Amino acid sequence: MSEPSALRQVAVAVVLLIVDLAVIAWFLWSYSWIGWGDRWNPQSVPEAPRVAWRAVWVLIGAAAVTGVGLVALRWRISGAVQLSVLGIGAALFVYLAVRK
Repeated sequence: MSEPSALRQVAVAVVLLIVDLAVIAWFLWSYSWIGWGDRWNPQSVPEAPRVAWRAVWVLIGAAAVTGVGLVALRWRISGAVQLSVLGIGAALFVYLAVRK
């Protein structure tokens, strides 16, 4: 199996980047809405950290499946973009989950 062309890898990376950013934006939107609701009811247990941890696990899982899978298939550029974007997104949500 030969390595795909750089142009094809970049095209796939751009498409997957758009999907990744949409997923991260969706998690960020839901985190912000639930965090807003948590501020209105301070007596209950906050649910925003739970949403952030869920986002972390989804993004890490997606990075493992898509990023490592693409690298294993010799789509190195697309795999590196997936691992980078999803890893940075997961790190963002780890920060949001542990901050007070």
